[in-house]
Amino acid sequence: MSHATPPSYLKSAIKQIYRDDDDFILIGLTGRTGSGCSTVASILQHPKEDIKHSLFIGQNPVSSEARKERIILKFFEFDWHPFLLIQVRSIITTFLLEKSSDEAIDYLKEIITEGKREAVKTVLDEIRNTQEKHISASQFYSIDLPHGAERLKNILGENNFVRVYQKIGKNIRVSGSAFSEELVSGKFFSLAEKIQNAIEEIHKEQKSKSQRTFIVIDTLRNPLEALFFQDRYSSFYLLAVSTPEEDRQRRLRKLNYSEDEIKQLDETEYTSRDINDERFYSVQDIQGCLQRADIYVSNPDVVDEVSKYASLSNQLIRFVSLIRRPGIVTPTAIERCMQVAHTAKLNSGCISRQVGAAVTDQGFGVRAIGWNDVPRGQIPCNLRSRTELLAGTSNSAYSDFERSDNEYLGKFRTKSSAFRVILKHGRNDAYCFKSDYNEFKDEKNQVHTRSLHAEENAFLQLTMSGASISKGAKLFTTASPCELCSKKAYQLGIETIIYIDPYPGIAVDHVLGIGANRPTLELFSGAIGRAFHKLYTPVVAYKDELNAMVGYEIPKVTADKSGANISKN
Repeated sequence: MSHATPPSYLKSAIKQIYRDDDDFILIGLTGRTGSGCSTVASILQHPKEDIKHSLFIGQNPVSSEARKERIILKFFEFDWHPFLLIQVRSIITTFLLEKSSDEAIDYLKEIITEGKREAVKTVLDEIRNTQEKHISASQFYSIDLPHGAERLKNILGENNFVRVYQKIGKNIRVSGSAFSEELVSGKFFSLAEKIQNAIEEIHKEQKSKSQRTFIVIDTLRNPLEALFFQDRYSSFYLLAVSTPEEDRQRRLRKLNYSEDEIKQLDETEYTSRDINDERFYSVQDIQGCLQRADIYVSNPDVVDEVSKYASLSNQLIRFVSLIRRPGIVTPTAIERCMQVAHTAKLNSGCISRQVGAAVTDQGFGVRAIGWNDVPRGQIPCNLRSRTELLAGTSNSAYSDFERSDNEYLGKFRTKSSAFRVILKHGRNDAYCFKSDYNEFKDEKNQVHTRSLHAEENAFLQLTMSGASISKGAKLFTTASPCELCSKKAYQLGIETIIYIDPYPGIAVDHVLGIGANRPTLELFSGAIGRAFHKLYTPVVAYKDELNAMVGYEIPKVTADKSGANISKN
């Protein structure tokens, strides 16, 4: 009895399963100014023959990683498809068209000098005319609009351009309009919704031409807007571009930023916000975006101009290939260990920020894991509540100070009255003691935290188990070690620290960058969290996919009474 060749049901199913990812990919970029988001967007827009990479191309790979590179390269050369660009700043520009060009310029007169107003008016009028008559969505959003925004940047200069777009970006999220600073409920996602409309227009046009829709968004700067796209598109990936701090600042200086302007920029887009602070609505919360990212690429400066962007291209080619064909290669050892740290952080009871850490030996064997949390035997913050403390129940969960200091309790009681509404929504009214105490004392002191840091917990796990640090030991952290944890890592003999989010302190310059046993610092590159599972879990067993591709079906086998295998063919 013959069998159908190829096994059509499997071949058809595989084709259908992969179609969504093949037809539609949406990558949102995030990163601090100077990290290289625009460079990443540019690489993704290039045809394959224009992308400079250094993936392994030889015949005799000497390692598994070289073999993985060769597999990725084959897939890249077989079917790379350039991305279309949607610039967030370009979409912000369209909000300026709500009023006449003269009115827009008049509103921004404190930033746009007299001598540049006519040139700005000309560009805004041209963008308006192009928008009114645009026929191709991909042409308008991916080419015409970014070109117009770039002309505005050239006219205004880098610094004033950033000031303009920060101002109107904040207004849009607060009021839904570029020209109003008054809070209007329900308008926070106005910018995200306009970006979504552009995506849908482009996708509809591409489908009508039977073309794929690969879009890169440059650059998302608010974690809530990132969440907006993560919730709406299964094929959306938030890709964070990270750069060593000294490299990033060097790039900004080349763009003629002064030291004061760099400091102001960092305070605007990176400093953690309290949601009650009106500056929260400026929404330049890059740190929050980095915590939400699915994929990370490292973009340090490279001296060799020939291979300047090769490393960056290698990373992008790998991740796009994995998005399109999950499981085509397995994770790197660094990804595997960072995923352990990422999973560990979910144990944290901190209501401000969850951090995970893992310590490994030279061969990436995990020796200890940790997460930021209170000492063993104490109750984490997410399981305590304002109501419970004020009611005087479960006293063992609260410190003697919290229960008995009348001055602190008086201010705590006053503040807690505003949080009673939380109970009506069926939520626990947990609180951060550090924040409340710092507010009470009018301080900003990290020492008041109840929690041990993730790195600290991992180190303590090592010592409590009697384990020792071996040569080549590595620390993986989903953030980066503070000054105190850096000193402990140094003392323990950690040789390499792989981190995601630079700590906004002097840990690197003051603690790790001194002495004879300086640890090596590496920015993480890889997929973690949901992307780790999506990119490295094959849709079907690779053997079955190969059989379907070549039209081969494994013959059915039965056994006779003696146990011998007998083919039915």
